[in-house]
Amino acid sequence: MNGLMAGKRGLIMGLANDKSLAWGIAKKLSEAGAELAFSYQGETMEKRVRPLAEQLGVARVFDCDVSDMAALDATFEALAVEWPTIDLVVHAIGFSDKNELRGRFVDTSLDNFLMTMNISVYSFVA
Repeated sequence: MNGLMAGKRGLIMGLANDKSLAWGIAKKLSEAGAELAFSYQGETMEKRVRPLAEQLGVARVFDCDVSDMAALDATFEALAVEWPTIDLVVHAIGFSDKNELRGRFVDTSLDNFLMTMNISVYSFVA
């Protein structure tokens, strides 16, 4: 541990598995001394995220559907109970309907495009 991030607190969003960009970032932040929290969406992702959180000694793990503003607010409110301040957020969330990814990009439906942008992009600024 080099201590560069000692005393810093950060939320990692979008952790999918041990091959994900979010995992690589989380490991490096942890090695540098950061205190971390993770978010996930739903039971399936929880089963993947909790074991990874345990590997880094992360106890703060929150269910958060970023397409639901109330859920997003609730996640940050719950985190604020434990941490009065947060220093960083890693937003590594990307989602689209798998069926739409099989075709040509120009054939993407408007509904899927808007959902993809809402989850993958707008949730960062929400």
